[in-house]
Amino acid sequence: MVVSVVDKKQMRQSFGQASQSYDGMATLQRQVGRELINKVSLANDALVLDVGCGTGFFTQQLHEVACLENILALDIALPMLLKTRQRIECGKICADAEQLPFIDNSISGVVSNLALQWCTNLELMFADVKRVLGANGQFVFSTFGASALHELKAAWAVVDDYPHVNEFCSLAEIGAKLQTAGFADVQLEKQTYYRKYASVIELMRELKGIGAHNVSYQRNKALTGKGKIQAMCAAYPVDEDGQITASFEIIYVQVRNKG
Repeated sequence: MVVSVVDKKQMRQSFGQASQSYDGMATLQRQVGRELINKVSLANDALVLDVGCGTGFFTQQLHEVACLENILALDIALPMLLKTRQRIECGKICADAEQLPFIDNSISGVVSNLALQWCTNLELMFADVKRVLGANGQFVFSTFGASALHELKAAWAVVDDYPHVNEFCSLAEIGAKLQTAGFADVQLEKQTYYRKYASVIELMRELKGIGAHNVSYQRNKALTGKGKIQAMCAAYPVDEDGQITASFEIIYVQVRNKG
């Protein structure tokens, strides 16, 4: 069972700092967003909340592909919302996904693309989503699964015992947390995406560029020495073509609020 110990202050800073570089590096996020948009089934005039909107790519997909007219974009990092404003005209709210600032039964749909893995307590977050959703409202999201970046995690484990890669929930854990929150008829599926990089440093540069730092309270807060980084890189498996492969397990979820 994953016990999340996310440093919210560090997370907000990381994503705020990544707002300028995010769009140039978030290839996987866009790919997953295009898959996720096909799972959204809401009336055109439904009031929809995009949780963790980032720079607004998925928010824009909601408008242009799903043809939704009433969208609220929410993010914990104000610089991300400012980027969203450049992309689409919609309501924008700077707030924590775990403290949704809406009255009960006021939202027709809640969607989120690769953002909820940063929540510290998914049970409470899911319960809050259920609270704000109206009858038959749809909750659709994607999130990283437990085996995401397992190659990088294993390479760091050779170096020391600190957590260098964020921990993510398994499909079974997410299903259980949704049921605890009161959702039924949950549809879950997972897919693993494999991406090649010229080096481990290139992978780490991308993770930094999209704000996906290690934000665990248990992380080593001192600077990681060059020797440790070199040892980690040496422990990471290299492909026959001299590149490295990183795997990203993605979990897709669809659920209806039955009341």
